[in-house]
Amino acid sequence: MLSTLEIRLIEKNLDEAEFEALSYVWGNQGRKERIKCNDCWLSIGSNLYDALCERRRRGSTTFLWADAICVNQDNNQEKTHQVRLMREIYARADRVIIWIGKERLKDSKGFQLAKSLYQKCHGERYDIDTGVLDFGDFDCESKGVSEPLFDPNWIALFEIISHPWFGRVWVIQELLVAQKSTMWRGALDFDPNVILWSAMQIGRHRNLYNSFNITMKSPRTSALMARNIASSYYDYKKKGPLPIYDTLSRHSGMGVTDSRDRFFALAGVSAGLDLAFVNYEKTFREVACLVGKMALLGFPEYSLGPGGTEMLTLNQNPRKHRFLIEWLAFHANPQNRELGLPSWVPDLLSAHSPGLLMTGFYNTLYLQRVRDIPSPQVRFKMGQLYNGTGPSPNHWRIPVPDVRRVSPYSQIAQLHISQRLT
Repeated sequence: MLSTLEIRLIEKNLDEAEFEALSYVWGNQGRKERIKCNDCWLSIGSNLYDALCERRRRGSTTFLWADAICVNQDNNQEKTHQVRLMREIYARADRVIIWIGKERLKDSKGFQLAKSLYQKCHGERYDIDTGVLDFGDFDCESKGVSEPLFDPNWIALFEIISHPWFGRVWVIQELLVAQKSTMWRGALDFDPNVILWSAMQIGRHRNLYNSFNITMKSPRTSALMARNIASSYYDYKKKGPLPIYDTLSRHSGMGVTDSRDRFFALAGVSAGLDLAFVNYEKTFREVACLVGKMALLGFPEYSLGPGGTEMLTLNQNPRKHRFLIEWLAFHANPQNRELGLPSWVPDLLSAHSPGLLMTGFYNTLYLQRVRDIPSPQVRFKMGQLYNGTGPSPNHWRIPVPDVRRVSPYSQIAQLHISQRLT
């Protein structure tokens, strides 16, 4: 019988602390384990408990940051403060430990398969932009490995990347900003680069993807989610942060406990967002409308102006902005009424089927060159657009609408969309 797990909760200055950070999935919070924290009893999720027990087994003595313990989840002010620091916490950690659960039979065989392919295919030199539309079969024969369908080694690898960690939206920031990371599967240590590269291949090649879905019986944490996390990892390392709606589009359908976290979890790895964007005093509707407006405008920066006024700043006149009508139709959200959102807010949250995602690779960018296509134009009510002082004459500032004053079923809500031929 295991002895009681005891921990100490200690406050440290982030600039001075030496610590590790844990990246994990909360899991079923109905299953709790009791530990002692500062001599008081504390209930934590079973998955976090398993990770802490593994650290104890390994004899780890470094300070550890874990959100469920270090953040008061019942205090919105504290959550706002801590989540605004989340990017810096994981970036400053000496190491980020990615916990993907207890070890299972043949896990080592799955990792050895991944490691062998990583070496044979020179995965360390992988370029995210090479073969981006290559969805053919993976050539197993030339690489000296078995075909994937029902092969035990491939199944072991499939089980690793179907862990719920790959379906949790918070892990994206925790992974992307880490200076150093390792992946723990029970007592096993995995190189995250090998696992992420493997997830990229499984999600990209037809025979691997189909075999994953057949043998794993289409789990909720799909190969597509793991591939998208890997894609974000490679993109971020090469290009840096993208606008939040680009990141949201890539990771739609991932799990969160609080709906607002679908946005807040990605704030630290999204371009042009002031930390004030994270605010648990706001409702889900307010946050969704803000990001929806940003999506329709293009590439604005979000900041908190004088007097606490929220502003969107663009370097071009938004009256001239265009976006593909197919993009809006592709992201249309039929559930907006049930969610209490205006109809113009694009759906950057729901899980899309692989078939729908495939249509995104074949939008009308090419067709626009050969024929006229209806294209929407963003326009504003009188008085909503301001020419502000900035680094160039083309510096535009737009106040964020107070969506609380608008009916939840409004189809217009400050931002109007008209359609005309270009």
